[in-house]
Amino acid sequence: MRIVEHKGDLAERIDILNIEADSELAKDMMELYSVKCQACQEDRLSCTVRPACKDRNFLNVLIELGVEPQNLPKFCYSQYLDQVRRYILDQRGRVMKDKRLPIKDLLSTLRVSSIRHFNSKFKKEWENYSKVNENNVMLVAGNGNIFHFDFERGIVLINPLNEAILDFNAFKLYSNLFSKWFNLDARVSDLTTNWWILTIEAKGTFSKEEIGPLKKNISRLFEVAIAKSEKDSLIVEVEAVVDNIQPPVKISSLKNLFELVAGLVEQT
Repeated sequence: MRIVEHKGDLAERIDILNIEADSELAKDMMELYSVKCQACQEDRLSCTVRPACKDRNFLNVLIELGVEPQNLPKFCYSQYLDQVRRYILDQRGRVMKDKRLPIKDLLSTLRVSSIRHFNSKFKKEWENYSKVNENNVMLVAGNGNIFHFDFERGIVLINPLNEAILDFNAFKLYSNLFSKWFNLDARVSDLTTNWWILTIEAKGTFSKEEIGPLKKNISRLFEVAIAKSEKDSLIVEVEAVVDNIQPPVKISSLKNLFELVAGLVEQT
């Protein structure tokens, strides 16, 4: 387990005080967690059922920083892989969200040999399998889970619901994924580099009594939201702005928006 040597990677992410102070803080954090991590792994029962870092967050930090699997806490990582396998293949265990894994280890854990094998296998096995990709990113949704493959970094995010959407390409890609997943027509446009609009359209006749609660619910997700009936269609439009004033849109908010619209459409 060689994690202290990655203190520089952690220091770059901290960016709180200044370079020198952040470097010292990162070094201290890595050293403290190394001791904590070692003690946790020696108590294998606790490491299995109640690890010292809640939800194995420190393990996920190490994966995010690019620590190679052979340098990760060995027993903890083995339990983590088993947890991923049981959750995805057997649908057992606690709901997993905002988890990270090297792509090659996800594939071996799910008993597939390649990304192509992953797609072909689970397209047949998972209900409502959906996939979009652009450049070095591939998003897959199916069986209630979302996978964000970052091929440039070699990491996959499992159910990254709390991840912030900070650029238009990510906003467009996730909108396209959810459009396929929930079978809704959607289009996105960028008014400026940090101001985007998503429009969802569903065919059918919807009353004011039906649209009212929908608008109220989506207004909790987006500051600017419109829901209206127009020419035998339901039109939903939301705005997303990335600035230093309001919090960025999370992937969960985008997913919840499509779920709300799809739920209303299914009722009619």
